[in-house]
Amino acid sequence: MRFPKLAVAFAASLSAMTLAVPAMAGMKLNFTDQSPNRGARAETTNWFAEELEKRTNGEVKMEVHWGGALLKAKAAAKGIGDGAADMGFLVGVYNPGLHPAFLLADLPTEYSDPWASTRAFYELNTTNKVLQEEWSDLNLHFIANITTGPIQLVCKDKAIASLDDLAGVKMRGISVYGKVAKDLGSIPVKMTAYDTYQGLDTGLIDCTMFYSYAIPAFKLNEVATDVTMLDWGALMALAIVMNKDAYEALSPENQAVVDELGSQIVDVYAQKINAANAEAIDDLKTAGTVTFSDFPADQKTQLLDASKGYLDDWKAKASKSGIDADAVAADYMRLLKKWDGEREAKGYPWAR
Repeated sequence: MRFPKLAVAFAASLSAMTLAVPAMAGMKLNFTDQSPNRGARAETTNWFAEELEKRTNGEVKMEVHWGGALLKAKAAAKGIGDGAADMGFLVGVYNPGLHPAFLLADLPTEYSDPWASTRAFYELNTTNKVLQEEWSDLNLHFIANITTGPIQLVCKDKAIASLDDLAGVKMRGISVYGKVAKDLGSIPVKMTAYDTYQGLDTGLIDCTMFYSYAIPAFKLNEVATDVTMLDWGALMALAIVMNKDAYEALSPENQAVVDELGSQIVDVYAQKINAANAEAIDDLKTAGTVTFSDFPADQKTQLLDASKGYLDDWKAKASKSGIDADAVAADYMRLLKKWDGEREAKGYPWAR
C-alpha cells in the first residue's frame, strides 16, 4: 500500500516529536536568593545545584538568581509558593505571620553548636506534623535549614566579662538576642551589619553582636579592641524550600534525590561554617589586634535564663495560630539534646 508524500512526511514528523519527548522531560528550576554569590551559604547552594544535576543524570538542573534579582527577601515565601520561583532561600522573621512554628528556632537555647542545632531543627521540620502542615499551607516543600552560627560580642574600649558589664553599653543587637541585652541594661542602637565598622569607629556604638566568621569580612578587627566569646544561640529560622507543585512534578526518584541532598546540606554547610569560624578566630588571635574573653559558664546560664520570657511570648503567639506550642517546643528541645549528645559521643560526621 502506497502512502501519499504528505502522509509520509506527517508520520516522520510525528516520529521525530515522539523521539524528542525524553529530551523535553528535563526540568530547570529557578532558585531565588537575596544574597551575593559568595560565602559558605553560596558555596553550599552551588554544591546543591551541581549535585542535583549530577545525581539526576541531568534531568533536573538549577539556575540560581543571586542578589534578589528574581525575588526580594520579603517576597520569597509567598513568591516561591505562588510559583514565581521554583526554589529558594527564605528568612522566617521577614514574614512572622506565615511562620509561627518555624520561628521557634530563632530563640536562644543552651545549644549553640551549628551542626547539632541545625540537624535537630532539620529533623523537626521533616517529622513534626505542625511544621509539615505549616509548609504545606504555604504550598512549599521543605528541603533544608541552615544557621547563622553562634553570636559573639565585638566591642571597642569595652571589655564585657559579665552581665553587669552590659549596663549602659550602646549595643547593636541581633533579633531577640538584642532584646535580651536591652533587658539586661544595654542601650539598643538600630544599625545594619554594614554600618558597624563606622559605628564602632566613631563611638556611635560600643559593641555589636556578630558572627565569628563575619568579623574579618567586615574588617571589624581594625576598629575593635575586645571580643567576648558568648557562643550564644543562633538564628536558625532560615530555610531552603521548593514550590510544592514543582516538587510533585518530579519523578519519585528525583524527589528522593532532592530530599537526600537536603539532609546532606546540614553536614556540608555546618562543616563550612565551623571551619570559617575557627579560621577567623585563629587569624584574629594570631594578629593580636583584639583581646579575647570567654564568657563564664555561670554568666551564660544567667543569659539563658534572661531569655526565657521570649520563649513564653513565642508560645503565646503560636498558640493563637492554633498550634500546640508546648508540644512543638518540647519536641525541639528533645531533638537538640539528642543531636548534641551524638556530637559529643561520636564527633562530627565528616570527621568520623
